[in-house]
Amino acid sequence: MKFKTQFFLFLMAIAILAFGVTIFSVGAGAQEDGWQILRADYGFRSQRTDVTDLLRDLLSRGGVNGRVAVSNQTMGGDPAVGKDKSLRIFAKNRQGQEREFDYNEGSFVDARMFVFRRDDWDDRPAVRPGDRPGNYGDHDRDERNSLTILRGFYGVQRRTVNVTDLLRSRVREGVLNFRVDNDTLGGDPAIGADKVLIVVYRFQGQETATAVPEGGVLTLP
Repeated sequence: MKFKTQFFLFLMAIAILAFGVTIFSVGAGAQEDGWQILRADYGFRSQRTDVTDLLRDLLSRGGVNGRVAVSNQTMGGDPAVGKDKSLRIFAKNRQGQEREFDYNEGSFVDARMFVFRRDDWDDRPAVRPGDRPGNYGDHDRDERNSLTILRGFYGVQRRTVNVTDLLRSRVREGVLNFRVDNDTLGGDPAIGADKVLIVVYRFQGQETATAVPEGGVLTLP
């Protein structure tokens, strides 16, 4: 009888321990959920480009099948030709804890790990990546198959301006083509600095990004 009692207590202890481990694991997972991007850069060593706004936009739209590829194409260009580049994401969670996420060129970022507050974008409500309407009408399908400007930024580092509406107004018969400079983009957001235009767009159902330096020519698609 005494042996049975001890054995029962032993099993209870194991169960409690297992339950405790489960609770701890869930708690750790909850902290991993819902990271908000503070800033992000892409490149090699000191040759890095600020891709904060670009990455936020791609991830908030859910990427492709819930993932965003880390490549020169999706990150808007090649800041270090011939080098093995990486994407660094600096983020914080709901508890205020900060963390750095590192992704090598050729890997993928899971969009579900990140959330976006209402004030991240002026014209979009708070959203979880992948929250989209399930059905599209004929008009929506046509729009998704043509050139659609999703977001545009002009400047350098954190000195950028949103030029989305301006870019949309320049689309003619499904084509966007013009010289990138302060005059065509409505002003100089970073006087004395070499600026870059970053455009996130959709064409034939695929979302991608491109970057054109000041003085260059943007041609889409």
